[in-house]
Amino acid sequence: MDHKTPEAVELMGNTNGSYDNEKEEKHAPPVSGLTVITAVLFITGEMTGSGVLALPKAVKDAGWVGIFLIFMCAGISSFTGTVLGRCWTLLRENKPELRQHCADPYPTIGFNTFGKPGKIIVNISVYFTLYGVCVVLLLIASGNVQSLLSQVNVDMSLCYWVMIIGGALAPFCWLKSPKDFWPIALGATVTTVIACILIFIQAMMDVEKAHNATVAHIEQGEVFERGFETFFLAFGMILFCFGGMAAFPTIQADMREPSRFPKAVIVAMASILCMYIPVGATGFAVYGDLVADNIFDSLTQGPMKSVATVLITMHLVFAYVIIQNPLSQVFEMPLNLPDEFGLKRVLVRTSITVVVIFTAESCPRFGHILALVGGSAVTLNTFVFPSIFFWKITRMHGKEWEGATMPKWEIPLHVIIITIGVIGGVSATYSAIRGITDPTAFVPPCYVNITAASAMGGGGGSH
Repeated sequence: MDHKTPEAVELMGNTNGSYDNEKEEKHAPPVSGLTVITAVLFITGEMTGSGVLALPKAVKDAGWVGIFLIFMCAGISSFTGTVLGRCWTLLRENKPELRQHCADPYPTIGFNTFGKPGKIIVNISVYFTLYGVCVVLLLIASGNVQSLLSQVNVDMSLCYWVMIIGGALAPFCWLKSPKDFWPIALGATVTTVIACILIFIQAMMDVEKAHNATVAHIEQGEVFERGFETFFLAFGMILFCFGGMAAFPTIQADMREPSRFPKAVIVAMASILCMYIPVGATGFAVYGDLVADNIFDSLTQGPMKSVATVLITMHLVFAYVIIQNPLSQVFEMPLNLPDEFGLKRVLVRTSITVVVIFTAESCPRFGHILALVGGSAVTLNTFVFPSIFFWKITRMHGKEWEGATMPKWEIPLHVIIITIGVIGGVSATYSAIRGITDPTAFVPPCYVNITAASAMGGGGGSH
């Protein structure tokens, strides 16, 4: 996303200049930007990956109703994603200063609906999500590398791999915006698709072995008990799997035709479901209550598991680059950095990478962190904000802006979505905080006890 002038960044509600003189400019196609296909790749690439590894565990915690939760979250994300796209399209078409590329479109929507408080709340939610996801991606990628190399007797602490991989990715994070690295999005999507296929095949090959283990487990009298906390932890985890809404407006702002973003959202969600459902359902069906937090820890060791681990790790590093980009841009805006590549951009984005690495070293175990991010910020970004913002726009500009109207059939749908988001989000956040504060879940930071941190976090098993 190209940076706007400082005046355009701050002046989100003021429409200086003649709107009539710019009508033709509004509909003129940009000379460059993402197409619908590349937008689909970015949405799919940044939403899938780490979450798919935890889906079988989420289905286990919720029971088979977890499959319904996956469909429900996908459907709501598709709807609210298109609603968010409608919000940005309406603002862009009716506020001339927003037709330039915008570095923070989601907070800008919040500003134009609820003023500075709206922008502040969205900023906190969006960038908490992006920051938390960056930490998680780095930890899982490092754990996967540690696990793979341990098979060839290369025994190096997870804590070192976090620094090595984080440092290696820093130069790729210097690229300006998504349209500058669309091949990374393609790589993120393709690697995940192939990895999901391999996970599915290996799980089917493990049916007999997993059945015997389950029978032995039952004979020992060990039965997994589901309850309030496990259900809403599962809900938070599934929400995390659809946690890319924070980056949706950023992707839309980089499209040649932003008004076609809803089409990209629907296609991307359908593609994501084609990956999530087979892995989530098959993982729980095969391994049952014995399925691990990370599906890789349940798969039988072999070539398919190794290749799938490599592919998912590739996805994680690709997704890390995609997701850190909007996080970087928000810190660059107050500094008025030029669009051109330069030393200041390198320093700012490298500093962000250092902070992410430090956080990962401080929190090497991250299972409940995912549920916390999913239940709090992701719930707001996905379930609550889009509906509330669109509702507010229709109330404010319904009589003057074309398209700023809400059909009557949408009203109860928005109410239901907001209600589910608030109740589910609060419950999932409460369950996650309870899990985090559990003394048995505490793992010392890498700089306190590097051995304990590596043993607990290795391989991404905590995911």
